[in-house]
Amino acid sequence: MEDDSPSHLRLAGVIRLGLGGGRGPADAYVFDPHRLALPSWAFALGASGPPALLVTLDRHLDTVVPQRLEAVPDRSAGLKALDEHARWALDVRNYDHILAAMEAGLVGDALLVARARPRGAFAGDTYVDTRGRPHRLVVVSTVDRAAEAWSHPAPGDAVRDVLDAAPRVLLDVDLDCFTSLSDADPTTVLPWPRSIIREFLLPEGSEPFWDAVLRKTVALTLAREPHHCGGLLASGELFRDVAEVLFRELLRTEPP
Repeated sequence: MEDDSPSHLRLAGVIRLGLGGGRGPADAYVFDPHRLALPSWAFALGASGPPALLVTLDRHLDTVVPQRLEAVPDRSAGLKALDEHARWALDVRNYDHILAAMEAGLVGDALLVARARPRGAFAGDTYVDTRGRPHRLVVVSTVDRAAEAWSHPAPGDAVRDVLDAAPRVLLDVDLDCFTSLSDADPTTVLPWPRSIIREFLLPEGSEPFWDAVLRKTVALTLAREPHHCGGLLASGELFRDVAEVLFRELLRTEPP
């Protein structure tokens, strides 16, 4: 990667937070459109080292194949190239950045905690990028299921396999993971109360799983996605509740 990464993050719309005194990552990156995870991951991982395992919590599986795979810059192209690609070439619906990160050589395997599959999402267990590199996609619907697969793997469970194999981890959270669509009106988004957020994020028996994730996690990325979370005001209130559980209870540090 070219040495164009500044000593202080200078990506428009990305807030870098130092996390001190807790467990897990030293830094968090907060932004609105989820595709800005791509340059944030590039900044967090630096110019060298192996790709990271992505552990992502989302309402949707953001594994739609980018329309122009050949245009995705390699990691060696530098932070600026990846940032410009995320802003101008990735889909504004924010669902193709994960496979783009695999194409760029930033992400190896992925553990995806998600409930909905957008139209066009890659449906296989292994994604082979245009350079011939295989990437395992391990999909579970809840943290509880991931924790169970870690502690008591059944035949075919790969949660422990990808975590054990990972040299480092990127923990990624989309705020809309903690929302549901209304049964009465599918266009209405219902943010979860803090008690449900806690039950989902920290289910009983999940501590060994989170220990395995956090001891390798080098950065947290957090997408606010207000248009998927009921609008600016609703997403702001949801961010406050999620931050209390995510930062204070899971990472054991002060929320931003």
